[in-house]
Amino acid sequence: MSYHLQATFSRGELDPELIYRSDLELFRSSLAECRNFVTLKRGGLRRRGGTKFVAELKGSADSGWLIPFEFGNGQYYMLEFGDYFFRVYTNSGRVGSVEVATPYSKTVLPELKFVQSTDTLFITGGGVPPQALQRLGETSWAMAPMSFKDGPFLDVNISPTNLKPSGTGNPVPDMSSNSAPSGTVSASNGSASAWQVFNRSEGKVVLSGSGNGWVQYHFPGAVVIDGYMLQSPNDNSQNDDMPWQWNIEASNNGSSWTILDTQDGQDTWASNEWRQYAFHNETAFSYYRLSFTQGGGSSSDNSAIGQIVYHQAGEDQTPFNLTASSTAGINGSAGFKTSDVGRHVRFRGSDGFWRWFKITSRTSSSVVQVQLFGQSLQDTKAQSIWRLGAWSATTGWPDTVGWHKSRLAFAGTQQEPQKIWESQTEDFTNFSVSHVLDASDAVTAGILSGQVNRIQWLIDDNDLIVGTTRAVRAVGKATDQDPYGPENVDQRPETNFGANSISPIKVGSVLLYFGPYATDMREMAYDFGADGRVSQSVSEVQSHLFRERISGACYQQYPDSIIWAWDTQGRAIGFTYERQQQVYGMQRHDFGGVVECMADLSGTVADEVWMIVKRTINGQTKRYIEIMQRPFAGGAIEDAWHLDCASRYEGAPANTITGLGYLEGEDVVLYADGTDYRASVSDGEVNLPNGQTAQKILIGLDVQARAKTLPFPVKTQDGSAMGRKMRIDSCNVAVLETGTLKAGADETYLDELIYYRAGDPAGQPAPLRTGVLDQTIETRWEDGGQLTLEAGGGKPCTILAVNFGRDAEP
Repeated sequence: MSYHLQATFSRGELDPELIYRSDLELFRSSLAECRNFVTLKRGGLRRRGGTKFVAELKGSADSGWLIPFEFGNGQYYMLEFGDYFFRVYTNSGRVGSVEVATPYSKTVLPELKFVQSTDTLFITGGGVPPQALQRLGETSWAMAPMSFKDGPFLDVNISPTNLKPSGTGNPVPDMSSNSAPSGTVSASNGSASAWQVFNRSEGKVVLSGSGNGWVQYHFPGAVVIDGYMLQSPNDNSQNDDMPWQWNIEASNNGSSWTILDTQDGQDTWASNEWRQYAFHNETAFSYYRLSFTQGGGSSSDNSAIGQIVYHQAGEDQTPFNLTASSTAGINGSAGFKTSDVGRHVRFRGSDGFWRWFKITSRTSSSVVQVQLFGQSLQDTKAQSIWRLGAWSATTGWPDTVGWHKSRLAFAGTQQEPQKIWESQTEDFTNFSVSHVLDASDAVTAGILSGQVNRIQWLIDDNDLIVGTTRAVRAVGKATDQDPYGPENVDQRPETNFGANSISPIKVGSVLLYFGPYATDMREMAYDFGADGRVSQSVSEVQSHLFRERISGACYQQYPDSIIWAWDTQGRAIGFTYERQQQVYGMQRHDFGGVVECMADLSGTVADEVWMIVKRTINGQTKRYIEIMQRPFAGGAIEDAWHLDCASRYEGAPANTITGLGYLEGEDVVLYADGTDYRASVSDGEVNLPNGQTAQKILIGLDVQARAKTLPFPVKTQDGSAMGRKMRIDSCNVAVLETGTLKAGADETYLDELIYYRAGDPAGQPAPLRTGVLDQTIETRWEDGGQLTLEAGGGKPCTILAVNFGRDAEP
């Protein structure tokens, strides 16, 4: 007789190829089978929580997807995405009748990537433009394509093709007098030559005999102005007379004025110098004026200006033609396409400043109609320096999105699968770069590699961690002395172990991701010895759980730090992860159906795991949204929740429970006031037997949790007992607050360890046991000396350690 003590199960289920590797350190903390038990960080096993039925998917025949939305202040939502729609849930059920149209078919839902900023979720993937999903109120939600500014763009044109605009974006005509050809120009000094500031020629116009004054243009109709340019006089002697403090004001009656822009300290002008100014305005006005309070130089007299050029907001413009001299350099020399509508074009004007167009329609392969954004052009000359937009229906849309240093980062289009685009700092839809580069400008970076490595995901970790099909790289500062920006960006390889498109999971400073074929899980963490991040497999000793490709994963940080994953066959894996304590425990979990999606969401006392489970109910295929419940952690025995797809009744003593049509025809467990009963659902209801009643009744599908020990070697006088027949004749199981547990050689021969004892209250469930349970077990020599532990029904079970005696044949 020999005795074996197993005091920890922290490694979970071991690959069958390793069940005789007793030389491995992890062997003593592993199991041959761990099903529906969770391995705990402190080493024990606990039945996983059951699941709560929330709702049936809309049109249950179609698959769906779950995306969490956490608004904060306890406002947590789960979004059910289906075939071109989404609906909203809390753990109490569906939110009103909210249903919002989306551009996503059911087939692309697993491809979606998303990040959140307060009340907005930014979503990429599915072959459509990035979308912004917004919570406007508890029952008011919306989704629309994101509207981007000034890019991003492909590389600068190197072909001989010129682009020529037929308009400038300046709504003020080339004035020849104060009232011709249209509109009216006036100034505070009554100058008859005030119109010359709008004649599109260099010069000088004295607008006031002092440092104060104004010059205005009255449009025939209201227009929206959102920017302007000023040019100083062409007379060097009058540069100091240029105003240096002013407002841009607007009105619709010429008497009540709205300030749109204010500038101060605009001094030290050079002769004929242009300066550009922009402001936000969406209102159409008919009067616009420059009202200055400081001008005229040190003597504050004879304030003068060279030119004023207003810019009409792009959306307010009548589109005009942009004509290409050839199709070379445009879409692989195919020229403009219908799919280019909505695409941006960056264009450097004759003054050396960049502007950008948005294509509104297409006439031919060489002519499109555009609206101009930024500042007005000074002329309509053809230019060869231009850039086409990087994102469009022609080039593809970004597949992934992430955060990096207060920027919204996108990556991977069909045309540029290795390119990353980051917005301006804290301006998530703005991809412009300044005439003189600034650290807050947008950043573009291409992954440097000898192969085409499609970008799979982006994770912010001081550097931007970029997962590609063949490697993981980091994008960050080139030098630590300067801030990150378009002039201080670098990239470096982190590991040549590539990644799948499944979104990785960040646990503290460690990144866990799936390999390129989604058949292994890897851990990437900083290593001081290597002075960089190092990637290693965390699934090698449980590779049998990854034989089918993993479809997705989520992380339930509290209470037990578990990564939940599911494979293409709908089987679920739990992975308890606590790196500092070397806890890497994997378990398999059965939910009585096919798991098609899992997602984590913050809860009130612990993180919640939501899932979509495809079940066969009464011969029909059903897809249900369910929430895994918190494992039993003390309290009243009747509050335990270890049944799946379950509903709970609480109230006055009841015998009949209705509202169970979603389990029609199913054999269920009725966990009533701490006691298990069994019944079948008929006409949507069940009854407790013999007219009994209960106040707390949980009705759901039974879950069998099972753990099986490894065949630990037994030493005999003549060596190892490997290959010899063995049997178990006794076991001691240390448990904590346990109400159900059986033990035996396998699931066919099990003895109950929890039963009524003398002194237990009569007519009540046996109380939860804490301590060591002793049991003599009748087994056969052919059983192999492995111990099986099993728990089912509605009661909790936590196993801390096992000790069992074995005999081996001589």
